[in-house]
Amino acid sequence: MTKVSNLIVIMKAIALFLVIPIVSILYFIPHARVLKRDREIEGILSKDCQNEFCVQYALVTTEEGNYVCYGCPDGKIYLYPGEIWKYGKTCKGESGRYPNGFPVSNLKFVIQFEGTESDCLVEEKRKIYAYESLPECQKRNIKLPRPPGNKIDR
Repeated sequence: MTKVSNLIVIMKAIALFLVIPIVSILYFIPHARVLKRDREIEGILSKDCQNEFCVQYALVTTEEGNYVCYGCPDGKIYLYPGEIWKYGKTCKGESGRYPNGFPVSNLKFVIQFEGTESDCLVEEKRKIYAYESLPECQKRNIKLPRPPGNKIDR
């Protein structure tokens, strides 16, 4: 392995075992979800490095109103402009990931992180698990463990 490859492995290990747990404590994520998230990230990092260029994105609301919510009892949630509806990862770009348009209307595609597929998967996972600590989530009566448009923790 080259020096750069060794440095990347060391940086990933530091992020996994030092930075991510500290950030989790600051965000007050329930302990069971922290452990689940860390196991999933460790699984991503243990796989062969995928060097394909990808992006981690958010689908952000553009208008106030009711949106589909996969984790809500009645299947909908009232969101304001600029709130997160979904986090995702794609290596195909916006038009490749959503060739027929977004799953619901009044959303925009916002790139939040660029890197390898593995790095983007880790970033997506971190943001999904940290969602419940965002002010937009904290102010609601219903507490969602993930964004309304994410059916599961990925």
